[in-house]
Amino acid sequence: MVYNPLHLSYAWSKIKVLLIAGMPGSGKSLFSNLMQEKGAKVIVMSDVVRKRFSQDGKPGERLMDYAKRLRTIYGNGVVARLSVEEMGSPSPMVVFDGVRSLEEVEEFRNLLQGNEIYLVSIHSPPSIRYERILNRMRPDDSKDLSLIKLRDKEELEFGLGGVIAMSDYILTNTSSIAEFKSQCEEFIKKVLKFG
Repeated sequence: MVYNPLHLSYAWSKIKVLLIAGMPGSGKSLFSNLMQEKGAKVIVMSDVVRKRFSQDGKPGERLMDYAKRLRTIYGNGVVARLSVEEMGSPSPMVVFDGVRSLEEVEEFRNLLQGNEIYLVSIHSPPSIRYERILNRMRPDDSKDLSLIKLRDKEELEFGLGGVIAMSDYILTNTSSIAEFKSQCEEFIKKVLKFG
């Protein structure tokens, strides 16, 4: 299957759009799941890529290499465009989990202009993230620390560091799940005024 990117624009009633960024193991999914429990529509950008990969990946190609190939062919904003296509009918709050480049941020702002858009990053130090990744047992997680560090390097090559630096808000996740959830709840209530 070949993706033919079109310039898309969407004109709905005003919605809130939350773009979530963070390194692997930082707590993005925890925050997204909490938003989903409150009624937000959540689109996980790596799932969007994974869906395309299952249709268009080359034999022996890694998901990360496929993501790089997509960006080389269609530009660094392509995953944002593919993710917006997954929205269907909008809900009052839409969360895009896994923003990796400033080009994606710009693409979201262009496609969803006129809506309230928040760029939020979740930060955790590498030592905490590595421990989480080694313990969480996701199918696509490596148990080899050198491969986990390689994944970090590849994520940063997409431009993730720039996204984190330019975030509207940064939530730090260095404690227990309960404490981070409490911090997220406060942010959702006070800043997003949602749920």
